[in-house]
Amino acid sequence: MASSQTQVASGNGSVSKDAGADMPGDVANVSGTDYLDYRPEGDGAGVEIDGVPNSRGIGGYPTQDGRKLRDGLFFRTAGLNFLGEHGVDDLRRLDIKEVVDLRDPLEIKQWPYTLPDDIHVDRVPLLKTSMSVLGGMKKVAKGIDMAEMYHDIVFGSAEQIVLILRKLLKDDGHPMLIHCTAGKDRTGITSGILMSLLGVSDDMVVSCYAQSGANLGAAFKKTVMKGLTDDKKGVGQISAAQTAMLASPPELMRGVLAGIKDEYGSVEQYCLQNGMSEDEVAGLRALFLE
Repeated sequence: MASSQTQVASGNGSVSKDAGADMPGDVANVSGTDYLDYRPEGDGAGVEIDGVPNSRGIGGYPTQDGRKLRDGLFFRTAGLNFLGEHGVDDLRRLDIKEVVDLRDPLEIKQWPYTLPDDIHVDRVPLLKTSMSVLGGMKKVAKGIDMAEMYHDIVFGSAEQIVLILRKLLKDDGHPMLIHCTAGKDRTGITSGILMSLLGVSDDMVVSCYAQSGANLGAAFKKTVMKGLTDDKKGVGQISAAQTAMLASPPELMRGVLAGIKDEYGSVEQYCLQNGMSEDEVAGLRALFLE
C-alpha cells in the first residue's frame, strides 16, 4: 500500500506517523474502521491452494512494537476437502508437512479428504460438545448462537488450542496449516489467539478474522448449505442462524479477545495457564517476529 504516511495499529484504530519512522511500512492510511480493509504485504493477504477458499497465512501483519510476522510459518484455510487437482502440489510448494483439522467427527464424515503420507494430519476437534451429542449438524445449524459457541471454544477447548500453538515449535521447521470447515470460527479463534500472543493489536486481529466471510465465495457457501439444510439445492428457506454460520462479524472476535482478557488478564496468561511455558512463549515470538 503506497502512501506518504505510515500507521501503527492501536486499540481503537491507528495513529499516523510520518513516513520513514521505525514502523512497518505497509501499515498505511489505517484509521477508524478502515482497519477492517487492511491487507498485509505478506502471505496474510492470501495464498493459492487450488480449490480451497479462505487460504492465507498471517505473515506481514504488524505488531504493536513496530515489527511484523514472518511469512511461510502458519497457514489457515477452509476445509481441505475442497482441494482441487493441483491442491496437493500447492501444499508441497508451501512446504506444509503438518495439517491440523479442527473439525468435529461428523464434519469429517460429511466432508472427508485424504493427503499423501508425507503430509501428517492431526485431528484436534475444538467443539466442546460433539455435534452427534447435540443432534447432528443440521440441528445445530438451526439453533446456533455464534457468540455462545465462540465462548465454548475459547474456554472449553483452551488446552487444545494451546497444544496446537505449542506444536508450532516442534515441526522441524515446516509450516503448519490449520483448518475447520470454513476456516473462520475455530480456525479464526486459534489464529487470532496466536496473533495476539505475538503482539498484533486487537484491531489487526479483528481485521484478519473479519475477512473470512467475503473470502468464502458462493460455491463454498452452497456446498456447505447442502450439508446444513434439508433443501437438496442448498437454497430456499435458510434460517438466520444458518446464515450467521457463514459470516464473520468483527464483534465476535472482539468478544473473544475481551473475554480472554476479562478471565485471564491477557492472551499470554491464557496460554500460560493452559499448558504453555514461558520459554515456549519466547520461542514462538523468536520464530515469528522480524
